[in-house]
Amino acid sequence: MKRLIHGILLGTLLLAGCGYQVRGRETNLAPEIHSVAIPIFVNRTDQTGIETDVTQALAAKFISTKQLSVTTRNSADVLLSGTVISFSTTPVVVTTSTQISTEYRATVVVEFTFQTLRDGKVLFREVMSEWRNYAVESDLNATELNKRDAIRRISALLAERVHERMIGGF
Repeated sequence: MKRLIHGILLGTLLLAGCGYQVRGRETNLAPEIHSVAIPIFVNRTDQTGIETDVTQALAAKFISTKQLSVTTRNSADVLLSGTVISFSTTPVVVTTSTQISTEYRATVVVEFTFQTLRDGKVLFREVMSEWRNYAVESDLNATELNKRDAIRRISALLAERVHERMIGGF
């Protein structure tokens, strides 16, 4: 038992001495930044509701990590705003016998701006894109549901990337 305790203490000292850190709540944000406002994004596409999917995914990501509180613009330290610039679908799988598409690729391009509200300083502005494939069904409603699901998955991936960009460093 004594050897086990000594081993644990030695391991702890070695890890502490070599600069190892447990990550999780660490950020590269200025210490005075505690909250973010995420207004509904602008939609410059023909895809109805895509701006809501992107905005909701971002808010959910920040709420789940608890590194910045999501609040209104009036009480936030920083603003994360953006525009859905484009949405496209392209066939990626076509049957050889009938030349009918059985899978499409949905691609979303979004511009994000992250700025302080105190002085309006832009901390970063970036254009990001993500894509996901979805199945084409004989039922048009099922295909539309598959496309909406692909958009939600794309939105979650974009939210992950933006969150990492904001919290991890800029």
